[in-house]
Amino acid sequence: MMHLRNRLHVIYLLSKLIKLIIFRRMKGFIKIFKEHPILAVLVLGFIYRLIFLLSYLYGPEWEQLLVDSLFHDRWAEAIASGHILGDEVYFRAPFYIYILGFIYTIFGHSLLAARIFGHLVGLVSVFLTWRIAGRLFSPRVGLIAALIHALYPIAVYFESELLVDSFFTMLAQLSLWLLMVSGDSKQYRGYIWVGIITGVAAITRPLILALIPIYMLWIFVDIRPLKASLQRIVLFLLATFLIILPVTIRNYIVADDFVLVASSGGVNFYIGNNAAADGLSAAMPAPLGRSWEIKDIDYLAETETGRNMRASEISDYWFDKGIQWIMENPGNLIKLYIKKLYYCINGSEVSNNRNLNLFLGGFSIFKFNPLNFAIIFALAVFSIVLMMQHHLLNGERLLILLFIILYFALIAIFFINARFRLPAVPYIIIFAAYGVEYLTFKAGSGRILKKLIPAFVVGCAAYLLAATNIYGLDKSDIAGGYFNRANFYLYQNQLDRASENYRLALHENPGFPDASLNLGVVFLRLGQGDSAKFYFMQEMKNSPDNPRAYINMASIYYLEGDYDRAEEMARTAQVMKPYFADAYIMLMRIYHAIDNRPAFEEILRRAVESAPDDARVYLNAGLIYSDWKMYNRAEEILTEALKLPDRAVETDDLNFNYSRFREAAPLRIKARAAYQLGYIYGIQDRIPESIIMSRQAIDLDSSLVEAYINLINAYSMTGETARAKELMSIASKRFPENDLLNQLKERYR
Repeated sequence: MMHLRNRLHVIYLLSKLIKLIIFRRMKGFIKIFKEHPILAVLVLGFIYRLIFLLSYLYGPEWEQLLVDSLFHDRWAEAIASGHILGDEVYFRAPFYIYILGFIYTIFGHSLLAARIFGHLVGLVSVFLTWRIAGRLFSPRVGLIAALIHALYPIAVYFESELLVDSFFTMLAQLSLWLLMVSGDSKQYRGYIWVGIITGVAAITRPLILALIPIYMLWIFVDIRPLKASLQRIVLFLLATFLIILPVTIRNYIVADDFVLVASSGGVNFYIGNNAAADGLSAAMPAPLGRSWEIKDIDYLAETETGRNMRASEISDYWFDKGIQWIMENPGNLIKLYIKKLYYCINGSEVSNNRNLNLFLGGFSIFKFNPLNFAIIFALAVFSIVLMMQHHLLNGERLLILLFIILYFALIAIFFINARFRLPAVPYIIIFAAYGVEYLTFKAGSGRILKKLIPAFVVGCAAYLLAATNIYGLDKSDIAGGYFNRANFYLYQNQLDRASENYRLALHENPGFPDASLNLGVVFLRLGQGDSAKFYFMQEMKNSPDNPRAYINMASIYYLEGDYDRAEEMARTAQVMKPYFADAYIMLMRIYHAIDNRPAFEEILRRAVESAPDDARVYLNAGLIYSDWKMYNRAEEILTEALKLPDRAVETDDLNFNYSRFREAAPLRIKARAAYQLGYIYGIQDRIPESIIMSRQAIDLDSSLVEAYINLINAYSMTGETARAKELMSIASKRFPENDLLNQLKERYR
């Protein structure tokens, strides 16, 4: 009893001590926060992000990297594994991806580390919002702006995604802030730093290069005399392009092609300016649609011009196509451009990768947060009109307003979604914060309130405009959100979840491209051929120009033994897309099944011509030759598969896609080729070579159980029983349910 009292007394004293420490610490924190209130805002922003990050971490979508973020993740993995320089012209600007690769080098392939980095960048952006707003208006406006930015849901969300936008936003803020503060001292060094940060922003997203005239104009206006301003402009430009220069040189070295940063600008311009453009989606005109690939746009450009083209020439080709449409359709261009400008200021947050309303609604901290774009836009417009009334819209405030207007005008040339307008959001928040501060602290008297009427009316009109939904924006990406989520579940082989989300996508949009196709794949994996056939036929009806629909129907007919109809479907797919390796592979399998060797040889020849870098062609040919016991020919073509250079990760279409990456991952294909060679060498009693190939297969793909079995048998045949048993032990732990391995295991007992 005494022990219990003593323990309780100790616990009581400890609790008092802890309370005292916390109280004293809190007093210390409160003092610090009073002296430096921005720290309180940053701590609040940190806590808000931490709550979101933990909710996200333990949610079902943590590992669902979609399209662009998936591409960045796989590219960064390659960089972390030592593939630093790359092999082709950059299709996307590289700087953020190299930072991501550096993070993976230190922490391993950690999405948590990557997302923590994104949120830290976001907090730096909040800090810069405070500095810029405080400079433009007052410390109080700076704190209000920082608080809004710290709790703005869409900014917090994009910080957590493996995308360039939050990082680019921070860099653009830093460059503008440096531009303004450099005018205080007028020293050369300040403008060199402006150029350095602008250059870094350019190799993160080259779009900022089109805004350089604003920087030059400001330096020209801010610095006198003319000679001094021109000197600083030259220094700014030199610093900017010296940062970009290594990327340009690298592109030239690896591809003998002059590309300043990246080669995607031309096709992005065409996507935003063609007869089928909707201003929102990153879709090409039919038949490519949403599922276009880099090799598609390369093939179309080279086919139309009749020659091989470099990346810069292909980009120019698509840019010229966009210009041609603009020149021929000025009326449609104006309508489309107005539509895209409307998207820039609309309150709907549209993404071409994920349904944001669906996703953000799953987090309580976002669901009950009233901040949205329509509100801050309306407050910003109110503030701007108010400043115009009081003749306060001048100097640096005018610079920031000009940046917003020109940035929106610029991105509207391409296509719009929530993350593309993100770099303008901090400045809109700053103007909004001025309005909040004015209404809260200055608009007390009736006389002042009367003067607010024009600004209030215009602000309300701005809110109504931003809150309207003329083009059905709230539903435009729902189907796409379900579809991308389903693709992830299909990749994970979670077939029930995949099926559910494909059905939801089709419910929202019955003709959504590839949704019926992939739902058919789900049923095919479940062994329900009739249901698979139904959805493949539905895809053919919805998208009659989609070659994948025809090749999947060919697979059904092939499994049913209806080789004539399978051939018809595969031929149709091959005509639609002459470089489509899947069509050639299906035809090879059909001719193998009917033992038509001349037709097989002809289609193999054409496959190698049309898809020379696709290892699946060589692997399937090697498997067929092996089945025909043509081992020398099999060895020859499987060896070719292993010799193929690795795909250039910076332009590899597979890196954008979950559903096709598993079936066509280059290392897995090469592992299968090495395994098959090991198997052939074993049959031919070439055991040392069999061991080498089996080891190579395991090195390439450690999940390939057949390679372990090959290697165990090879060790056994050479009398290396101890090594065979050791490998058997390893394989048994990795593949406890494999029947062949268990049968082999019985022999070693």
